[in-house]
Formats: sequence, structure tokens, C-alpha cells
Amino acid sequence: MATHSETKELYGIKQNGEMCFSAKELEFLAEDEMIEIIPRFSFQEIGLLSGSVGPFQPMVPVQVPLWLALKLHERQMCKIQLPSWLHRDELLERKREEEAEKENKYLTPVEFHYQEIATILFRRAPDSFAGQEGNSRIQVKDIEELRDSKIHTSLRDLEQYTPAVKIANVSAMEINK
Repeated sequence: MATHSETKELYGIKQNGEMCFSAKELEFLAEDEMIEIIPRFSFQEIGLLSGSVGPFQPMVPVQVPLWLALKLHERQMCKIQLPSWLHRDELLERKREEEAEKENKYLTPVEFHYQEIATILFRRAPDSFAGQEGNSRIQVKDIEELRDSKIHTSLRDLEQYTPAVKIANVSAMEINK
């Protein structure tokens, strides 16, 4: 039988009562995000708990939850379209924006689950990157490090007894650290 502290850890609660999720749990949550696929099959609309998706026609883009896109991709029934923010040029632009705002410590807007979605696609659908997976992985890591640096610097500069802090444009993974 699990102890009280082990049970707390199972539900993502740290010893001090704060919520904390593992990277795998955050990835699981991110799999509900919608992503575009190019189906290689025909099928009618499918009713899911989160809403309907489809109909599916070969070569006609359709939005589906990431978990479904991954299952279809594994069966070679679709091609996953990268989100626009994960394209090489967009990543380079986001990195430039983060670097430009470094002195101000402002975080640029990002997808809430950008790290989790990128990690899942790097791991389970690397062919979606058209040979740019290594470069994209480096750009995402650079952006992550720039943002982490800004967050740590901002938090370190707080007064000891600051009652509350509002931080805009923080991702799920960044909140969880």
C-alpha cells in the first residue's frame, strides 16, 4: 500500500502542497491539441468526446487531435503537417524575438504546449520535418534556454516578500519547472 507521500507524488503534488506534473503527463495533456494532417484514406466524420473530426478525404487537410494524428501516422494513413510555429523560419524568428527582448525580460507569446508538442513530433514523427529535424530541435532548445534564463532572472530579481507575480506568455512546461 502506498504511503501518504507516495500517493501525493502519484497525483503530482509536491511535499509543500504545490502541483507538479512530469514531462510525460504534460505531453499526455498536449496530445489533445489540434494539428493538421493530410489523410491517405477516405472516411466519414468521427465523433470524439472533444468534438467531431473529419470527414477524411485523401490529400485534403483536416484538423485532428495530436494523439489521433500520431496513431494514423504510425499506420502510415496520414502525413502530419507541422504547426506553422515549428517551421524553420518561424523558429529562427522566435529566437530573434526572444533575444531582442532579453534585456526587458519579456517573454514572447508561444503555444501553451510548444515544448511538449515539439518533443512528441521529434520523437514519433521525425519525417514530418523534411530533413530539418536536427536543426529544428536545436532551435527549439535555444528558445527554451533563452526563455528559462529570462524567467530565472526575473524571479531572482523579485523582492523577498513579493505577495504575487504576474508572468505573461509562459508555457505549460515553464510553469511546471
